[in-house]
Amino acid sequence: MNNKNKLVIDFNVADIVKKIFDMYANGTGTKLIVQYLNDNHYLSPLGYRKTGIVQDKNRTNYLWNATTLCNMLKNEVYIGNTVQNKVSVVSYKVKKLRKVEKENYIRVNDTHEAIINKDIFEKVQVIHKERSKRVIKQYDYLLRGLIYCKHCRLANANCIKS
Repeated sequence: MNNKNKLVIDFNVADIVKKIFDMYANGTGTKLIVQYLNDNHYLSPLGYRKTGIVQDKNRTNYLWNATTLCNMLKNEVYIGNTVQNKVSVVSYKVKKLRKVEKENYIRVNDTHEAIINKDIFEKVQVIHKERSKRVIKQYDYLLRGLIYCKHCRLANANCIKS
């Protein structure tokens, strides 16, 4: 392919992406999907990028995790959209990044061929939003982030030297 400015589907992994979205849309949780991918020896996206291998029964690295899976489920590139401006630089002198609000993202629809049907993607987003509402912090301490351990310099209440 001569045009390097266009996204094309990698058919080696397209079926796995479809399977992941179908499993989640049909009610399978992220932990079970991760377990399925790891039990069937599928390499994580990083592992696939580095090795070019989809499945490897002898691998010890490149396991899937829930964070990678959740990021994948929220990524609009699978429905053919390109989303940019998700983070911005605070200052060119300081290399700190800050997240941009979703309303300020630059979104261009239908820039390339989709792998996932938009209806399935929207269903996954609704399910993900519902499941993320259930997570409630057990304790919300008043001085969280302000008090640190003298010995380990972390906000760790379980420090051995305390």
